[in-house]
Amino acid sequence: MMDVLTPIVVLGLMLAALAGFVVGWWIRGRQISGRELTLKRRFDNRLSAIEEDARRVLERARLESEAARRKVEAERDSLYTRLSKLDPEVGGLVAPVRRAGLPRTRAGRRRNARPLATEGVGARAARESDDLTRIKGIGPTFEARLNEMGYRTYLDLARWTSEDLEALGRGLGARIRLEEWSERAAELHRRKYG
Repeated sequence: MMDVLTPIVVLGLMLAALAGFVVGWWIRGRQISGRELTLKRRFDNRLSAIEEDARRVLERARLESEAARRKVEAERDSLYTRLSKLDPEVGGLVAPVRRAGLPRTRAGRRRNARPLATEGVGARAARESDDLTRIKGIGPTFEARLNEMGYRTYLDLARWTSEDLEALGRGLGARIRLEEWSERAAELHRRKYG
């Protein structure tokens, strides 16, 4: 009988050990799950706090950027006004450009209407007038109209943007080849001023 009991006892002990292992694993798994849940909650809370901080920083940066932009635009407008009072040629450009209905920036001026005397490389060219009638399609009448609008040099015509071309086409009310004028003006400016 002892021979029979030994395998049963060994089998029972093995089953008890296996049951103990399974129960221990299950309890340990529940403890880990509880820790994981706690860690996940902490992580989610920290992540939410970081996201909120980032939103606040971005909003503050946007507001500061907007305030700086407004300040710079106001300073630019102030300087432009002071310059137009000092230099009659620059002051005379503002009214014709506004009458032409050209595209404007938020500040209300034409995008590439800069004080001519401050342009550096093209400053000498900007102070004198070029013979715009050398451009095919521009006669004395169109040259006079362009001069009234503040376009006196090849460089002025070469800097036209697509929006400027569109507005000029409407403003001049004629069948004209503005894009060709701009290209030809750029070529003539390069020949004359290098």
